[in-house]
Amino acid sequence: MTKPLGRGSSSRLARTHLVILAGLLGLGAGIVLLGSNDPAPLRSPSQAAESGVRPNPGSSVGDAVHALARLEPAAGVLMIGARPGVRIESIRVSEGDSVRAGDLLAILEGHSQAEKQLALAEAQKKSADHQRELQRKRLALEREGEDRLKGPRLDAATRMNDLTQQRVKQLRDLLPKLNPLVDKDERAKSDLAQTYFQLEVAANKAELDLKELQAQLDFQPRRRALEDEGVADESPDAMVLARQIDLARVALEETEVHAPAPGLVLDLFAHPGEVSSGPLLSLGDVSAMVAKAEVYQSDVPRLAVGDPAEVSVQGQTIAGKVTQIGRLVGRNGLKNVDPRALQDLHVVEVSIALDQTAEASNYVNMQVDVTLHPGTRARGPGGP
Repeated sequence: MTKPLGRGSSSRLARTHLVILAGLLGLGAGIVLLGSNDPAPLRSPSQAAESGVRPNPGSSVGDAVHALARLEPAAGVLMIGARPGVRIESIRVSEGDSVRAGDLLAILEGHSQAEKQLALAEAQKKSADHQRELQRKRLALEREGEDRLKGPRLDAATRMNDLTQQRVKQLRDLLPKLNPLVDKDERAKSDLAQTYFQLEVAANKAELDLKELQAQLDFQPRRRALEDEGVADESPDAMVLARQIDLARVALEETEVHAPAPGLVLDLFAHPGEVSSGPLLSLGDVSAMVAKAEVYQSDVPRLAVGDPAEVSVQGQTIAGKVTQIGRLVGRNGLKNVDPRALQDLHVVEVSIALDQTAEASNYVNMQVDVTLHPGTRARGPGGP
């Protein structure tokens, strides 16, 4: 059976309860204070703006959309390379040089030999062209002479044939009268037979010469066509020499690196004397600059092409406008420097054309802050 507590025991018990209660209250206050100093990540763009933390990529505060971006030439950065494994003889440009399309940037191993091969091929073709031109002139002179003599030669051959045929006919008609006269004289008979034979030979030769001349004149157009084909610029020999020049020129081009487009040399990745590993230099046309922003996917439907934007470059605010909104959602590549900001986001790339490029062109590939101001139009699922 429990005994009732006296007055002293009740007072001590009450004081004990008060001490325990005060300790619990103090512990709770300490936990609250510790929680207020904990740098826990901010979970919303509004929390970031209210706490003074730089907005997360793709965050929106009020009507504005904040994002991180990277400065690039509007046409992009071109990576110019050389064949791996080839020694670099010389680099003709320096960082910061302006180049035009087609300008020589670098010379690779074997350039001197390729130049000699091209010069040899061109000399061979030049010599062949010269010989072909001389042959054309010779043919022209020969044809001019042939054309002038064609008529007289044909007339002379025709008259000679007619004359010899007439003499043979005359002697043939006289043979019945002459044979009895020389029948008893063997020498005279032999002379008559020899004379008749000589006339027949002359007649046959004159007839053959006339037919040969007529055949030459008949075949003359075809012969001249073959001659023209042999000295034509499109002849097989000329084409072979032209192809040799093309091959030599290609071999020379393989030892040269030319600028594919105009722009500014942004950086050099190799030096003369080194063996190329691929990249040689980077080139960009900085006359037009853009900011490639990574906008949080939930803010993208609010944006439309033409929306105004502001880009902060080295403390200077540069105006711009949205020129392109991507369709591919991916992980953000730009990271906020504040440890409390969200780092792993799903973003869409948005291109912003800058109104002024003088300052931005000095900081290609620089990470900058962007503020976009969505207009009245909204970008639907299919895009503008």
